[in-house]
Amino acid sequence: MPRRALVCDDDAPIRKMVRDILEGMGVEVVEASDGQQALTFLLREKFDLVVTDFLMPRIDGLQVTRDLRALPGGDRVPVVLMSAISRSQMGPEGLGPDRYIAKPFKPRKMARLLQAILERLPPSS
Repeated sequence: MPRRALVCDDDAPIRKMVRDILEGMGVEVVEASDGQQALTFLLREKFDLVVTDFLMPRIDGLQVTRDLRALPGGDRVPVVLMSAISRSQMGPEGLGPDRYIAKPFKPRKMARLLQAILERLPPSS
């Protein structure tokens, strides 16, 4: 069974870039255009990885991460948070993302980050 990732960003070109990177690695991708849509998917489906923007309409990426962590098994899903805001401006760590990448980023940098995360995941069942 292929790995599955949820990519959430209100910027369609960013979603496409991340989607293309993940699909190139053989990962099935579901896209969400805001945090509310991401939460809807997280409640209905299982994902091996979540890549989310920080600043989005309705619900931000940190809240998406906190809500994911509250779901059964959600604490085992790696989360990459993308943002133009520095990590120190986001507040305390706690239930936050596993990794952070600053925007703008080069596709190659994102690909290396995602590849490293995918390599550390347990075998999919």
